[in-house]
Amino acid sequence: MRIVDLSLPINSNMSGLPGIPAYKENPTRCFPLSVISEQQEINLKNNGIKFDRKPELSNHMLSKLEITTHIGTHIDAPLHMLEDTWSIDQIPLEKIVKKGKVIPMTNIGPGGMVTADAILNSGVEFDETVIPILHTGWTERAWGTDEFWDDTICMHKDAVELVVERGVSAVAIDFFPEFPFWWTDDGPSNAVSNSSKGKRQNVKRPEGQPPGHNHRTLFENEIILIQMVTNVGAIDADDFLLSAVPLKLEGLDGSPARVFAIIE
Repeated sequence: MRIVDLSLPINSNMSGLPGIPAYKENPTRCFPLSVISEQQEINLKNNGIKFDRKPELSNHMLSKLEITTHIGTHIDAPLHMLEDTWSIDQIPLEKIVKKGKVIPMTNIGPGGMVTADAILNSGVEFDETVIPILHTGWTERAWGTDEFWDDTICMHKDAVELVVERGVSAVAIDFFPEFPFWWTDDGPSNAVSNSSKGKRQNVKRPEGQPPGHNHRTLFENEIILIQMVTNVGAIDADDFLLSAVPLKLEGLDGSPARVFAIIE
């Protein structure tokens, strides 16, 4: 058996979505509250662990995590965009632990768009028996760089419509699932007008694709969105089990997740 980790690491250096004040105001923070010895503190700092405060000396190490529900590798529940629907703890596990199928589209370059044609041209068939992983390689190439958001690969509405047509229970992606609102001046009302809009600012949004369109289309069809997977190329198998399991956060809209493929 071989296990391939498809998750980004969680640390205090994670980059949140541009143009949304909540990400700047609530950065991810991972820091020890207590350590076993001063030498352990030194070793942790040498390994890149940031300390929010001077840790207590104790007979154990104990840490604290502060994180938003939609950053890094994470899972969106329908409650993220709809009312009176599944919260993250209500998602049936059989929807997100299932055979997977990689849809390769690594020829799409920075600032490109995943379309229905791009999915079909991959030549890979998929249906309701699998979770498709739409693989552009963008997350593994660009995560942690300024280009990740500035020139992100995104998704056209016809790609989402194709996924819905196939009746899948979930879809996993390694790029942004919408047309980036920070490329235009018509983003959501809570966006920061002077936020980074990347090198493609003021480009035209595809007709009929308002902000949040793709999320809502998926959620209205009870399709779970698994975002920012990485290392997909390492799966290198046609037959595998995809496990994408969130924290059981009662009543909330999403969760960080450990996502991995199991190849027998």
